[in-house]
Amino acid sequence: MTFPRLIHWKSEGLRLRKQPLAWFALLALFLILTASATSAGLDSRAWREAAARDSAVFDERLRIAVEKLHSSAPGPANAIATYQLGRGDLGATRMPVEAGLGLGVHRLEFLPVQLKASLDSRQVAARDPGPLKNPLLTDSGLPGVPAMAALLLPLVALVLCSGFLQEEREQGRLELLRVQSTYGLAPVLLAALGWRLVALWAVSVVATAPALLLDLGSNSLVLAKWTGALGVFCATWVVLGGLLSRLPISGAASMLAGLGVWLALTFAAPAGLVMMAEKESPIPSRLKSIVALRDAQHESEDNEQALAEAWYAEHPEVQAQLPATWPASFVTRVLDQDLALEPVVYEFSERRAEQADLVSRWSWMSPGLSLVLFGERLAGTDAKNHASYVEAVNAFEQRWRDFLVPSVMNRKGVSATQLQDLPRFRG
Repeated sequence: MTFPRLIHWKSEGLRLRKQPLAWFALLALFLILTASATSAGLDSRAWREAAARDSAVFDERLRIAVEKLHSSAPGPANAIATYQLGRGDLGATRMPVEAGLGLGVHRLEFLPVQLKASLDSRQVAARDPGPLKNPLLTDSGLPGVPAMAALLLPLVALVLCSGFLQEEREQGRLELLRVQSTYGLAPVLLAALGWRLVALWAVSVVATAPALLLDLGSNSLVLAKWTGALGVFCATWVVLGGLLSRLPISGAASMLAGLGVWLALTFAAPAGLVMMAEKESPIPSRLKSIVALRDAQHESEDNEQALAEAWYAEHPEVQAQLPATWPASFVTRVLDQDLALEPVVYEFSERRAEQADLVSRWSWMSPGLSLVLFGERLAGTDAKNHASYVEAVNAFEQRWRDFLVPSVMNRKGVSATQLQDLPRFRG
């Protein structure tokens, strides 16, 4: 294959410059992506600012709690205060994110990313009353920057590329071009596609840059990775547009074929992958989970005193206070409920993770889906990072309960000095 020479680059660059439709499409793409990226960058900055205040907020809440405990003596009232503290906002957590947050900040509005360790049951309080969904595969609201790029870049690439050779043929210039080109049509086509790739890639990089540049936690490495991913994505669709332009069909038919390919790869393929994932790893029955929840609640309520006695037997260092009264009786019920529901919760989590993993492994079938998932990995809002966060919260909640439950069960409560050692979430 003969590569384009300087004359090819000059002539094809001049031709592209004289196509108003191409520049209108690129301008529209630039404006839409810039608006989306600017909004994402500002949202990312707000999230990081809120995260930076978390430590100060925790310290202030802890100071207030310590002051209250200084004025109270050990006893039932202090035990109740300890219980209320254990189910309050001191146990709040926030999912850690990566440097490319602007590329996945929209996911923070849908994923459970601010869970709270508590002496209450999260499995009961956080149960979604609506239809069962996999939050790792479901989106809401306006699409994020990678999704906007995945939707719009292919359309602009098709506008720039489709019908390129068909137009020459329909206007009777193709044979003349073939005769005049000493090295054949390949260098001409490569130069034309090369200019279109450069224009599309440059516009997309500049337009999406605010999502990272406005985020104070971003860095040059993630920008370089995103730039490379955009280059691969743009090249994919420019090549597809070039191949469509070589088909022995009319320009209008070429554009329709391009739209068909766009619909198939951007919408049909991801939808098919989600359906395949749901079939391979179906979410457990909601009715089954509700029955398990009700059984666990009824069982713990019917055996309230027995559960308290069993807890004291397992913790001989804590003097038994029987018969157990609220909140001690309620805490042991919660512990028993969560233990009984653990297999159900684990099954839901495993199935959701399996679905997300299957979609990720087959995402190469859809360039747009691959770009979106890559952006979420750079942002740290992907399925794997969220699963790690949930595991960290579960471990933190166990430490939280290990620290506070004995002070509730001994009916004395935690002291102001002990509260200084209250566990903190480190992510």
